[in-house]
Amino acid sequence: MIIIHKDNLLDVMRSYKIIIDDTYYGKIKCGETKQINLEKGDHTIYLKIDWCRSPKLNFSNSDNETIFFDCGNYMNGWKQLLFPLYITFLKNKYLFLEETNKKFS
Repeated sequence: MIIIHKDNLLDVMRSYKIIIDDTYYGKIKCGETKQINLEKGDHTIYLKIDWCRSPKLNFSNSDNETIFFDCGNYMNGWKQLLFPLYITFLKNKYLFLEETNKKFS
């Protein structure tokens, strides 16, 4: 599994905690690509920063399969005006984490 953290001005000096199946797998910094080896099967992943996080994402992997995820926060352009809303009421949607269609076996 490979996670790619897109550049974002708001979190440029910060890192996101990677949580898979309720286990901490390290941090990913802005602009960084992180590779994590997992056993085959069903998994749940999310990212966390302070009290905010991404929605939980379920995925399955098989032997010799690489799954790519893009991540970052939603605070681009005009959405930066909604920052107070995202760190309070939408705190579980502050970050995004999405599986891309780049799958290799």
